[in-house]
Amino acid sequence: MTPIFDALARHARQRPDATAFRDGDRRISWADLARTVGRTAAGFTDGPRTVGLRLVGLDYVIADLAATLAGCRVVPVPGFFSTGQVDHLLADSGAALIDLLPQSDRSLPLVYAGGADRVIYTSGTTGRPKGVVLGDRQLTAQTRALAAAIGAMPDDRYLSVLPQAQLLEQICGIFVPVLTGAETVIAAEGAACLFTGDGTALARIAAACRPTVTVLAPRQLTLWVAALRQGARAPDSLRYIAVGGAPVSPALLAEARALGLPVAEGYGLSEASSVVAMTPAGGTAMVPLDGIDLRIDDGEIVVDGPAVMSGYLGHAPHRGPWRTGDLGQLTDGRLTVLGRRDAMILRASGRNIAPEWVEAAALADPAIPAAALILTEGDRLMLVLAATGSPDMAALTARLARLPDYARPDALVFADPREVGLTRPSGTADRQVAARIARCPGALLVPLPAAGVAA
Repeated sequence: MTPIFDALARHARQRPDATAFRDGDRRISWADLARTVGRTAAGFTDGPRTVGLRLVGLDYVIADLAATLAGCRVVPVPGFFSTGQVDHLLADSGAALIDLLPQSDRSLPLVYAGGADRVIYTSGTTGRPKGVVLGDRQLTAQTRALAAAIGAMPDDRYLSVLPQAQLLEQICGIFVPVLTGAETVIAAEGAACLFTGDGTALARIAAACRPTVTVLAPRQLTLWVAALRQGARAPDSLRYIAVGGAPVSPALLAEARALGLPVAEGYGLSEASSVVAMTPAGGTAMVPLDGIDLRIDDGEIVVDGPAVMSGYLGHAPHRGPWRTGDLGQLTDGRLTVLGRRDAMILRASGRNIAPEWVEAAALADPAIPAAALILTEGDRLMLVLAATGSPDMAALTARLARLPDYARPDALVFADPREVGLTRPSGTADRQVAARIARCPGALLVPLPAAGVAA
């Protein structure tokens, strides 16, 4: 992390009055950010050495940088975690919950002595969240690699709309802008659409602040595209939008680009510091980041390089490459992700189906925040939809019709998103709960026409 703090000190000297971060009506210059981080870091040195950061906006930025400068173990607390998950996170890490910036009458110089690390808890698919431990080596390598991948420049304006407790947003929304000297606009309205299902605020804030770069979850892209369909306009300042965290429907990507959103896909995981491959600007396929060694072993994506984690908290240290559990193909240096190995569906025909790609066709509709593909008795595929409204059935049917015959659902099952356990705190569907809903005698089932048959 030394390059990050060296850059912050340099910006404070050379561009003291230039804007570093904006958060609503709040603005902080590089000089003020450097002073505030130094004072807050001194406050952290007088307190617990493991801190669970539950702050938002500019306060989170200051706390993250200051706690790192102070050599603390930083444990971001996701706002979407359930109470039980937060309790587990704090107990497992031994972190003291921090929801106010610590105060001090002294200041630490922006000279990073090393030794800080962070523990990233992922909600996972089953069981309690596990803590991924990342230190200076991983974070520095990932920050530099992502800055190179997106062509980060000092005159960029980054729009921060992902939850800041996500590692990807810490790197792209804090560390990369500080490293390059770019301005960051933190927009709580943009992040809120993940939970409200309304993309108009995201479209409005983007039009107002005219960013050059942003990173989105697939759900945010879906909602932004819906707002553009309704008459909003994409700012022509945008040069790169990265979307990751789950597969995205090719139809949605094509529509987004046609509407003025320069979207690129990314793939990664917390165990490898978030991102391992991205589509470069103007490219058509994902390629590994600088310093990342990707290979396919028995169909599984294996990652090696300096960004691979130190290990899981409380477990033996990890050394060497990391087996991701994801299936993929690597052709001429281009990565195609096929889905989770443990989620694959095997049909009676012997064909394997990655449910994520079928689900992505449903998630392209703004009325469907969560979806799960289930194989039921009689080798029938059911696509369970947690719908908050009436989807565009014609468009949904058309997207599903583009799938191969063996992966096309036989029927849709509409479910109440409030059904207990169906939607996890992270927003994804629990396939086991979805399977139970699909098999209920009273399930709301809509048969789909076979390929080539008019609906």
